[in-house]
Amino acid sequence: MRWLVIVLLVLGAHLSLTAIAPGEAGKALIYWPFAKDSRPAVDILGSATKPITLLLSAVAGLSLLAAAASLLGWLVPPGLWSPAVILGTASSALLFILYIGVNSLIPLAVDLLLLWGVLLQKWSVAGLTGV
Repeated sequence: MRWLVIVLLVLGAHLSLTAIAPGEAGKALIYWPFAKDSRPAVDILGSATKPITLLLSAVAGLSLLAAAASLLGWLVPPGLWSPAVILGTASSALLFILYIGVNSLIPLAVDLLLLWGVLLQKWSVAGLTGV
């Protein structure tokens, strides 16, 4: 189970970070959901859209990578695992709701699965690593 959660965390981080390194215009793909011409579904943020997109992308990606590192026992204390997952998935969900579309479905599903595990199934580093 631990490795499945690590894969989900890294996948979530990857999908979120594609907003920082978008693909070619018109080339948004299921595994690279942002392209240079990606636009929000409803542009309610005006000129703040790009900075907010970059902030949400960075927070989501770094938080989910920190959670993966914690689960692997690298640098990040186990006590920060749950807050990192919650912060990362919340940021990612906001990002993909802002850019809702077909390519948002998998990232949102990954976010929901991770949140379900942390909040309802009470996943923890100790529980997932068997320590």
